[in-house]
Amino acid sequence: MPFARRALYALGSTGQQLTDRIVVTIAIFFYLPPEGQGLRAQVSEELFLGVLTVYGAASLVGRVFDAAADPLVGHGSDRSRSRLGRRRIYMIWGVLPMVALPALLFWPPGPPGSTVNAVWLTAIMSLYFIVYTVYVAPYLALMPEIAWSPRERVDLSTLMAVVGVPVAIFGFVWGVGIDWGVAVGLDPTDAVRAIVIGSSALALVLCLLPIFSVDEQRFCHSTPSDLPLGRAIRETFANRPFRRYLVAQLPFIVGVNMISPALIYYSTVVLGRTPGYIAKLGGVLFVTTVLAFMPVNLYARRVGAKRTITICVGMLTLSTALLGLLHPDTPGGPEDARNLLLSYASMVIAGVALAGFITMPNVLIGQVVDFDTSRTGANRAAMYFGVQGLTTKMLYGVSNAILAWLFSAYGKSPDEPLGVLLVGPVAAAFCLVSTLLFLRYPERETLASRLEPTQPITDPDA
Repeated sequence: MPFARRALYALGSTGQQLTDRIVVTIAIFFYLPPEGQGLRAQVSEELFLGVLTVYGAASLVGRVFDAAADPLVGHGSDRSRSRLGRRRIYMIWGVLPMVALPALLFWPPGPPGSTVNAVWLTAIMSLYFIVYTVYVAPYLALMPEIAWSPRERVDLSTLMAVVGVPVAIFGFVWGVGIDWGVAVGLDPTDAVRAIVIGSSALALVLCLLPIFSVDEQRFCHSTPSDLPLGRAIRETFANRPFRRYLVAQLPFIVGVNMISPALIYYSTVVLGRTPGYIAKLGGVLFVTTVLAFMPVNLYARRVGAKRTITICVGMLTLSTALLGLLHPDTPGGPEDARNLLLSYASMVIAGVALAGFITMPNVLIGQVVDFDTSRTGANRAAMYFGVQGLTTKMLYGVSNAILAWLFSAYGKSPDEPLGVLLVGPVAAAFCLVSTLLFLRYPERETLASRLEPTQPITDPDA
């Protein structure tokens, strides 16, 4: 497929990640704002069942629906024979609600702290995560179908990572928009809403690009699956390299998804700055990530995706651990210079690691799909992304629930900052476990499968 079309395909990743940042990063700030920012908590912050908050419970419920949708969408896409393409037809169905629902989160119908808002939050999150899967699982399944060789996959994954960097940075620096909005006369609530509306509109444009640019009949060479759902799931979990990859990814997902929404709290509660200050931290992260893409790409070509991702997750362990060394202070205070040094050092290390981690997982999934194709004779990429979602997306809700619990149990204000300070060490512990588990991924086995003849597995009852 020509490079221009691959670039348009890659931009779809930017769009869907942008909707995710709205829901994962901005929503928690809107519903559980730190004190002194001109916002009111939209749901109760009280704990129930000892550990859950309303926001944490809503996130978990949403991720249950998200996880349940993944294998169903993946299986349906793998079996589809639509004339529009077995991937594109699902993307067409999902794109509009995926970009519209995040905006609705920021217009809760009830007064702050009400049960109505809690129900609204839970319902909109659940619907969003379902339609997100309808678009994203088939979109990701296209990647190993339009990039056939390991080098092409590394290059396409790198391209997707490069165009996704602005969204990663947006997750850190979006708070500067609040400062700008307030400077032109908006109250903080309207400033947040303006950021969300603009982001949703841009996401729609970007998510439409792969739908129009990828002609599956011309550029994809794959065989639809005939396996029924139960057999397809069993065959997926029977893939040993996939199990190893999946188990290694689980703790990382919990750890890394605690950090992005927490950084604005570090800026305001720990560093004593405005929400917009994270733009400076994000700028360092952005520059480091961009500069690291090519070295990481070349390194992965030389030593493989396994070693690359293991080193990158290890670096993220160090980066998040550094945040645990911060001490709350104000600008010019006795701990301020030390805090800034540790914060910027953390962003530099995270930038290099980010360049690798947002690139390598798609390469590893491509290896796993090739291994499966050598056994089944069919390309079931969407099912692999679906089963990955089934087992991992609950953990996005878990990370939000842990974050909300830390804030509610230990504090998120300058007077009670322990909840914010604990985020870094807790995330580092999860990342460390992931680093050790990635060492067990059998990359040589998956690469060797590309040289073996295909032995189709068919349904005996078909």
